[in-house]
Amino acid sequence: MVRIAPTRWTFSQSRDWVARRLPVLFARPRRVMLAVLVVGMPLAAAVAAGLAADNAGESLREQGSAQLSLYESNLRTELERHAAVPMVLARDREVADLLRDPSPERVDRLNRKLEAIAATLKASALYVMNAAGTTVAASNWNASPSFVGQNFSYRPYFQSAMEQGEGHHFALGTTSLVPGYYTAQRVVAENRTDGRPAGVVVLKVGFQELERAWSHGQEKVLVSDRDGIVFITNVEGWRYNALPRRLPVTLPAAAAPPTEEIPTLPWAFGGASDRITLREGNGERRYLLQSAAVPGGDWTIHALTSLAPVATRAQQAGLLAAAVVALAALTGHALAQRRLNLVERLALQEEARAELERRVAAATAELRATENELTQAAKLAALGQMSAAMAHEINQPLAAIRSFADNAVVLLERGRPDAVRDNLAEIADLTDRMAAITRSLKGFARRASGTLGAVSAAAAVGQALALLEARLRRDSVTVDTDLPPGPLLVTGEDVRLQQVLVNLIGNAADAMRASPRRHVRIALAEEGEEAVLTVRDSGPGIAEADLPRIFVPFFTTKEAGDGLGLGLSISHGIVEDFGGSLTAANHPEGGALFTIRLKRRDIQT
Repeated sequence: MVRIAPTRWTFSQSRDWVARRLPVLFARPRRVMLAVLVVGMPLAAAVAAGLAADNAGESLREQGSAQLSLYESNLRTELERHAAVPMVLARDREVADLLRDPSPERVDRLNRKLEAIAATLKASALYVMNAAGTTVAASNWNASPSFVGQNFSYRPYFQSAMEQGEGHHFALGTTSLVPGYYTAQRVVAENRTDGRPAGVVVLKVGFQELERAWSHGQEKVLVSDRDGIVFITNVEGWRYNALPRRLPVTLPAAAAPPTEEIPTLPWAFGGASDRITLREGNGERRYLLQSAAVPGGDWTIHALTSLAPVATRAQQAGLLAAAVVALAALTGHALAQRRLNLVERLALQEEARAELERRVAAATAELRATENELTQAAKLAALGQMSAAMAHEINQPLAAIRSFADNAVVLLERGRPDAVRDNLAEIADLTDRMAAITRSLKGFARRASGTLGAVSAAAAVGQALALLEARLRRDSVTVDTDLPPGPLLVTGEDVRLQQVLVNLIGNAADAMRASPRRHVRIALAEEGEEAVLTVRDSGPGIAEADLPRIFVPFFTTKEAGDGLGLGLSISHGIVEDFGGSLTAANHPEGGALFTIRLKRRDIQT
């Protein structure tokens, strides 16, 4: 179809032109009808089709841009979802022990652990390499072929991780021949003074799930690397093809013989820089090409949106315009109706675009809210464990308040205002006690700000003991504190430091349930540029076999249903975020001893 540029006339100009020509037109009705049928209808159809094509193309471009942003967000989410796994394993004591001494027992235990984690994550592989690049443990240890014993020191992700601490790379597996995205994290042995890395933890994930999710969309989506090679796509035949460097003007009658080892995508020039033509079946289809760089990498994501709706809308608009012009020869009302229909269509398109933007914004806000709720969950779990004791603490003052109030009524009836005043004073004291309890709960339950600053370690101890007061009294646990008289400020965050202390003191109370003597000692002292905070109990202590795994996530010695084994792991991570350390040991005189070391902060005036 020949495309004619639309005439930029306003409605008022068209109305004035018709008003001037009406006497002449009605003087020759037959000629006017022929002129409208021969000239006016094709001209009007071409003009309307061009306008509709422009409007529909712009709307399609905006919708495609929104969809492209959504696909890019899906890709970033898929990459970030597994980013923390190698980082956590790089700090795992079992990994460090294996790299230091790769005994058969440690290799077998870590092989099975990596296999379970990889199965949970649906990852292609999860493995540990020593400083020479040789794989010493892998999730596919019992598969054929296995990564165990293979040397991947030549891989870019290994070299980047050894030099910079982490590495990322997409490549085809040389052993498994399965493509995947590699995320590597350096492991540094704690007992080495030279700071040299002990090895690397690597996670390999595939994009099959992401491609399967993209296949439900209407767009053809592909991701290319810096060399223009497609490695992620929802079109099966396009994977590992290269983007064309120069598009041909027309599609070739037959596929050209390859000039390079990597085939080129069968794209052709479609009439504009962002138009692509593909041969599909027995015909050709045109697509809108939109691309965007993926932040933080050398990847580019592309989306091809079918232009069939644009052509359909243009064809419909052309037919409608021809009908309107034909009717205008008889009534003149069709022109105004056509304009009204066009305005309505544009309004519907704008409404649809606004609705799409609103949904994207709502989905983004929901994801952020979910992330914040997960951060708060660990703290609320501790509050849940203290809820019964806190309820008892509040019920006692409530019962007393009711009793004093009833007594006050009787005393008023007997004319004893002094006794009534005493009862009201008792009620006021009880309400102050309840307010102190609720203030402690509110302070502990509020969300952390995430900003480090100067925190009073002694005040944090006091707040934690206030939160646990009812539980400690219920379990007959005595607490002895040795705190300095002056302020001792440390680098941290008040709420999260309280969370660590609540976990440690609560664990100590749990460990002493079967002990005849239940005593907790908390001490705070200065050692050079550090503040040392210790929590010691009089329980049975920690089994020597459990000490290396005490801070491992999901490791617990409690009965099923009493805990998930996350409290000490979360506390260990919080103290490390403060720039300090948290260690566990058995005291020579009995009981467990947890030591927190934090950086001191000078008092700022």
